Amino acid sequence: MITAVLAVSFAAIFIRLSEAPALVIAFYRLLFTLFILLPGFLIGQWKELRLISIPDLWKIILSGFFLAGHFYLWIDSLNYSPVAVAVILVSLHPIFVTAAGRLLLGDSVPPRFVPSLILVLTGTAAIALESITGVILYSSTEIRGILMALGGAVMMSGYLLVGRHLRQRLSTIIYAGGTYAAASIFMLIIAIPAQVELFYYPAREYIIFAALAVVPTLFGHTVFNWALKRVRASLISLLYLGEPLGATILAMIFFKEVPSSLQVLGGATILTGLYLVIKTGPESPGPVD
Repeated sequence: MITAVLAVSFAAIFIRLSEAPALVIAFYRLLFTLFILLPGFLIGQWKELRLISIPDLWKIILSGFFLAGHFYLWIDSLNYSPVAVAVILVSLHPIFVTAAGRLLLGDSVPPRFVPSLILVLTGTAAIALESITGVILYSSTEIRGILMALGGAVMMSGYLLVGRHLRQRLSTIIYAGGTYAAASIFMLIIAIPAQVELFYYPAREYIIFAALAVVPTLFGHTVFNWALKRVRASLISLLYLGEPLGATILAMIFFKEVPSSLQVLGGATILTGLYLVIKTGPESPGPVD
């Protein structure tokens, strides 16, 4: 899971380097990841693939819908809001996951989870505080970015909760491959009527798409999918909040964006919160149905 946190931190870096539309970035990120998983999806897990029930198939499609919505809304929000603002708002999904997990899946909320969540959210808020104060007088463009980032957080919550349910019965490759395939189809369904150009991009863009598929998606999201069978969705959701800290450090390395003292303080707070969660060890997934 630590590896996954580091991997997803590269997402914002690669997205900033790309000049393609958000829908195109999301589509190829999913499609290229699916190609990587395809051999194991069709060959290594063929027996399990034939035994998937119709209800589980619909849930895979639902998971793909949530993932497609998350990728598109979050990536596009970066075009309208500062990166730090978009990252903190899309990182609010632990609140939705914890509440929905308690209400829908019967998850308990361990006492140690609450202070960890508070620390991580506080640290994330500190990292984005300077950017937030710069958009106090919201323009219509900035409001659009804020709403899209919040929508991305809601979609991420649905993706994690459906995945927690399915991963109790399906292997990582079947669940991840099916979800990425469904999400790619949803992107295609949106792109065709919207007349978004999906082809004829420079080679540089396809390299970025491939990097997004391998690093933050395969080694990030897919590893988290693997972990969903072993720990609560609320814990996975909380660990995703290591992304703002990782993205800040990577931006300093690649773009020479030196963080302020407030951002450093926020990063230290996030690390403290994550340490409190990780040192307690994996929790039992608990009841599913």
